[in-house]
Order: sequence, then structure tokens, then C-alpha cells
Amino acid sequence: LSLRPRGKKAKDTKTHQESFPTKMSLDNIVFNNDTDAFGTDDNRAPSSVVHIRNQQRNGRKSLTTISGLADDLDLKKILKYIRKMYQTNGTVKNDKEHGDVIQVQGDLRKEIAQFLTEYKVCDKDEIKLHGF
Repeated sequence: LSLRPRGKKAKDTKTHQESFPTKMSLDNIVFNNDTDAFGTDDNRAPSSVVHIRNQQRNGRKSLTTISGLADDLDLKKILKYIRKMYQTNGTVKNDKEHGDVIQVQGDLRKEIAQFLTEYKVCDKDEIKLHGF
């Protein structure tokens, strides 16, 4: 069964493995500008708290929400890599109370906390996991 219209030849088609990079690179994912928001002082209190919560939906369905990320982060780019790494879907919502919030389908609280610290989006002491 071919999904192409009749009479048209296939363009350069790639296999599934070729279309995705084998190792994802997160260069320039964290900041829109070239400044380091963490500074050089390691003995400081956390400037902001990143809240990772789980919201129950219908039955087994749930949403993971990430709020409190710094304003200079590119949330859409971070979400893009989270979606690819954990094979899920998500969106960036603007909330009046919490500001920009990342919503991801499924309960991925531990995985997202590990992702944010591993790729230096925020420090481990800045993350507050709710529900554990």
C-alpha cells in the first residue's frame, strides 16, 4: 500500500534511524544569551525553585508540570528535547500565577528532574519534586 499520489516518484526517503541523530546535543539549549545565570559562587542559596508536579487526569492518564524555570531559558527548545528523549508529547502554557509552565504527558517527575540537572538547566537543590 502506497500513500503517495499516483504518478509521483518518491523523494529522497530516509529510514527512521537516519532521521533522528544518534546522540542528541544540547549545545545552546539553556540560555538565550551567552551569560551564565548560576554565577561563580557555589555557596549560595537557590535563587529560584523549580516545581515539578503530577496532575492526575482520567484513570491512569496524568500530566507532569514544570514551573519556576528562569525567564532567560528557551522553554520550547527544552521541551523539544524532553519530548524526543522520553517519547512523549507536551506543550508550553502561560499561567497567570506560575508564569510559563511546561506540561508533559505522563508521570515523568523523576526523569525530568534528572534531565534538568544533567544538562545544567538548574541545580539539584533548586528542584522541588511534589508527590514523593
